[in-house]
Amino acid sequence: MSKYAPSTLDSETARERLMDGRAWEDFCDRMKGLGAEMLREDVPDNELDRAEGFRHLTRMMSYALDLTVEHSDVDRPIFHAHPRLSWKWGGENPDNLYQHAAIDGSATYRIHGQRGTAHEFSLSASACGPMESPGTGSRRGRDSLVFAELSSRELEIEADGSFEITVSPERHEGNWLPSHPEVGFINIRQYFYDWDHDRQAEFWIERVGFEGTSPPPLDAASLGQRLDDAAAWVEHGMPYWTQWVQDEHLVFPPNVSRNKGQVAEGVQAISYGFGRFDLEPGQVMIFESEAPVARYWHVALLNFWFETLDHVHHQSCLNGHQMHVDADGRFRAVVSVTDPGVPNWLDTDGHLHGLIQYRAAWWETAPEPECRLVSLEDLRAELPAETPVVTPEQRRADLLRRRRHVLRRYHLY
Repeated sequence: MSKYAPSTLDSETARERLMDGRAWEDFCDRMKGLGAEMLREDVPDNELDRAEGFRHLTRMMSYALDLTVEHSDVDRPIFHAHPRLSWKWGGENPDNLYQHAAIDGSATYRIHGQRGTAHEFSLSASACGPMESPGTGSRRGRDSLVFAELSSRELEIEADGSFEITVSPERHEGNWLPSHPEVGFINIRQYFYDWDHDRQAEFWIERVGFEGTSPPPLDAASLGQRLDDAAAWVEHGMPYWTQWVQDEHLVFPPNVSRNKGQVAEGVQAISYGFGRFDLEPGQVMIFESEAPVARYWHVALLNFWFETLDHVHHQSCLNGHQMHVDADGRFRAVVSVTDPGVPNWLDTDGHLHGLIQYRAAWWETAPEPECRLVSLEDLRAELPAETPVVTPEQRRADLLRRRRHVLRRYHLY
């Protein structure tokens, strides 16, 4: 698997290639070539997974262009959704709103915000790894490394909910997110636990000394380089995540999940677990565990392309606030194609085969889950007698509330 390599085109070459059209032709040819990723022998060849694979390519293309062309200005950064609801990649958390801003880690920035009522949020200052901000100069393509993290509980927040954070290599009094010359972006993770009531925090970022300034007009050289960057991002991303799934999920036998713990390239406040489900028609999988002791935890289903399933219209994920925990302190989630009429249904959105991912953030315990297959008709006998019944009418009401929350989170209303 090749490492992401940023554009090496010098300015004059990039300008010439854009002016005569070669930059665009090259971008289109490279995207066309990536269609072969869906036809590999080691990826599923059923209709659903193949259709989702080609859709995944369109999503990666859309995101890469937005990241490189629209959000590479480190002098006037903007916190933009990373990814958006329609740009799923990298096993994103359906309880998170991710926000991203490209920065020059050797400079000083100020972040102004309003706390809102999101369950938690965290900010991280990171080097530009293989799947991160390609438009930030010499910091592109470095190994992923989180240099510093700051959580909402560590902030000094005013009575009106406002706060200010300084981002810089030099220590500052008050709220400070340490940076480093190799840092190329800030990432925000906002956690939503109570989807009916949590409202997002707000963030604005300014580079000190550039407040109120305007960028220069777009030039052919920079756009040519950014198109080259966007193509490289997708060329790396498609095989990267396919291999990730092979290495981290498909190494397990069917219907098995295991704790992974912390991921070196990720936020160190998070412990992960990976697995897979493999059902026959009429079967369900019970995913059972002691409830973690953590400020946040969840379980989610994903497809082969390492996208979370549609959590707007399907109950394909549940967090610790939403999950029904039984009297013995354990939860039993039911992975099923059809609605089993229980609170903890994890809807596979038509998939008989897929991935399981679970997280615990700021955790004290991360129990190992147990998975077992049972028939749909025998399911009730396998669950505690007090397990509630969820009627079709209740399920529709639940799904409507889910939809309204997610659309509000992404301002899609």
